[in-house]
Amino acid sequence: MSYSSQVKVMTSDPGARFLGGVADDLKAQLDALKARVDACCEGGETPNPIAPTGGAKGGPPAPTDAKVP
Repeated sequence: MSYSSQVKVMTSDPGARFLGGVADDLKAQLDALKARVDACCEGGETPNPIAPTGGAKGGPPAPTDAKVP
């Protein structure tokens, strides 16, 4: 049973019914994202990182030992 149908049974408040529909939309998006992650990581392999790590070229410079007076 969807959130919006549960809310319709409990109240006639249009704001609550709207939020039930929003909850259904968010659940659908979350389910789709979970399916994509599961398909990506199938077989126990870890995916390549989206962003380079700190050791990659083009990142911030490494700290140097500076003398403090």
